[in-house]
Amino acid sequence: MALKVSGDPLDPEGRGSFIKPAELVDAVEISTLKRSELILYNQLLAHAWNDIAPDKIYSVSKSRLRGSHESNDRLHEAFDRLMGAFAKVKYRDPVTGLTKTVRISLLGPNVEEDGDEGQFHYTLHPTLLDVLQTSRTWARLKSEILYLLRSKYSIRLYEMIEQRINMRRQSETFSEADLRGMLGVPRGKLKRFADFNSQCLKPAVGEINQLTDYVVTIALKKRKRRVESIQLLWLKKDPEARQLAVEERERSRVGRVVRRKATVEVIV
Repeated sequence: MALKVSGDPLDPEGRGSFIKPAELVDAVEISTLKRSELILYNQLLAHAWNDIAPDKIYSVSKSRLRGSHESNDRLHEAFDRLMGAFAKVKYRDPVTGLTKTVRISLLGPNVEEDGDEGQFHYTLHPTLLDVLQTSRTWARLKSEILYLLRSKYSIRLYEMIEQRINMRRQSETFSEADLRGMLGVPRGKLKRFADFNSQCLKPAVGEINQLTDYVVTIALKKRKRRVESIQLLWLKKDPEARQLAVEERERSRVGRVVRRKATVEVIV
């Protein structure tokens, strides 16, 4: 918990950073969130992070959370969904050394003041804080990238890579079911692998490769036509490629999809 949020992560135009523990990065959403709700949760976590403590109430102006939206209509719905959202979080018990799965609410009791400039007062679930106290691995998310990613799947993949980028290994293998859960694909959606690949994996990898300092590729292990596992591979870009990503982040979003050259290497 010694790592601190830097800058102002709630400013979409700024260069702040979010801290997100590995347990939350790899959490499986039971109540799946939309892109705006995932960003909102990251904002609330970041706003609380530097002073995080049990039984503490955090307060933030709704105007700081709604971004470019002129009204709070989006926030009302997002607050409702976050209040009902919960996830499966895996962590290692520091006493027994056993790996445990906790099913936990992402947000604790909260109060929303009326009015466009009203405050949102919120708490974090005490069990969640207990889990975070044991965390030893983190993702430091750049706000300038987080707000640019247009897909919830891209955000989840970005979180996964930021958490793993400084590890000794440069790849990790997942079952299709596990990767679906970590990327937040709703149950019953994108059932065919072809749809999962075309509507989730490839667009997410394309955005990561275009906007971040990393290159991500996908390798598939198949038995006949069935995908047995999915391997993610990641590398830091060279200085020239990083500069191209910086320039893309500074350009208008208009035409970004056309400019994107999503190269997803698939090894069968």
